[in-house]
This record gives sequence, structure tokens and C-alpha cells, in this order.
Amino acid sequence: MSGQRWAWRAVVISALLSPVPSALADPAAAQACAAKLPKDAQTIFAATLPQLGPGANLRDVITATTRSLAMDNKIDRATARPSAQSAAKCLGLATP
Repeated sequence: MSGQRWAWRAVVISALLSPVPSALADPAAAQACAAKLPKDAQTIFAATLPQLGPGANLRDVITATTRSLAMDNKIDRATARPSAQSAAKCLGLATP
């Protein structure tokens, strides 16, 4: 019994000491980063951020969003990829 009790305590202590994923996100830093982006990258950032929830794949979401914005002529198609890459750096700060 004492072995099981020790194992249970170890699990509880590990859970308490492990970082909470949402604590790793820094929305203020993400917004500060986005403020320095070029216009098209800011558009991608603003359109992508609300779609990022738990379990969302950043690459998939930003790709779909960028494609949609480019097809709707809301961003320049010629610079869509580098704009998305710039926005992704800031979006990475907002997600755990």
C-alpha cells in the first residue's frame, strides 16, 4: 500500500509542478510584435488570432487564412507567403 500511496503522491506533485500551457502564451507580447508588422502581415495576424483555440494547428490555420485573404484581394498575393511567415512569429507568442 505504501508504494501505491507514494506513486499517487508523485503523480499529484508532478501535476502541480508542471507548467500550465495557457501560462506560456503571452498575448501582450504578441500584440506588441504585431504592431511592428507590415500592413499585410498585420491583416493576417488579426484574421488568424481569433481562430487559434486549444488544439489548433497554427500552420494550418494561418495557411487557410492567408489563402482566403489573398483570394479575396485583401492582401497582396505576391507577398502573401513572407507576410504569413512574419505574422506566424507574432502568433506563436499568443499560443501555448
